[in-house]
Amino acid sequence: MSFDDVQNNKLRMLGKLTAGLLHEIRNPLSAIKLNLDLVKYYERELPEDVSESITDCWRATERIEDLIENLLQYARKSNNEMELLSLNHVTQTTIHLLKVKASKKNIKLTCELQDRLPLLRLNENKLLQVLLNLVTNAVDACDNNGSVCVRTYAPENENSYVYWQVSDNGIGISEDNISKIFDDFFTSKSTGTGLGLSVCKSLLEEMNARIEFESKINFGTTFTVSFQNNNNNGNEIKNTDH
Repeated sequence: MSFDDVQNNKLRMLGKLTAGLLHEIRNPLSAIKLNLDLVKYYERELPEDVSESITDCWRATERIEDLIENLLQYARKSNNEMELLSLNHVTQTTIHLLKVKASKKNIKLTCELQDRLPLLRLNENKLLQVLLNLVTNAVDACDNNGSVCVRTYAPENENSYVYWQVSDNGIGISEDNISKIFDDFFTSKSTGTGLGLSVCKSLLEEMNARIEFESKINFGTTFTVSFQNNNNNGNEIKNTDH
């Protein structure tokens, strides 16, 4: 057995141990959060300082839950099942799941989905996780009354790639952070874990896709994902209402 094999076995064992530990942490954490929810139900009857402390504890448990979920994505063995998918359909599912979050901030969330895109051989769970993360980041980057637009397109003169894009008019990414945003545990959010974009990049690479971005401070950011069109059967699906 080579040195690389030994190291890989150690990493696999570490991944299993990490996943097991995180699951064990998540169970009592869920109980803590349920009890905090119960106490918050009666917060009007509590002194103001006690109510504020309970709210702080509840927010802390949410941060821990978020960290655990992202770490589990790293430790968990990926499901690599691929199938022919409609990029537009998964995009519409993403928008449907996030429209309430956007509306709470008065963010205008729109779609421009090109009709009759080719079906792509992808993993649906991985794809949905990536799109949810990228659109969530775009919404979070906007102030109230901002706007986020999601697009899909395949240029007529190019049949090798299909593109997915999300643009926002939010705060943008500073020059100091541009080279770091795909690094593990890097985040500019006060409540972030720093694993979202790094996980997205890894999941996309597993599906032979790539991610790029352009950003300008105070003008916004655009992330573009390029999917290889490896569907040689010519299957297309007409876009549904959006």
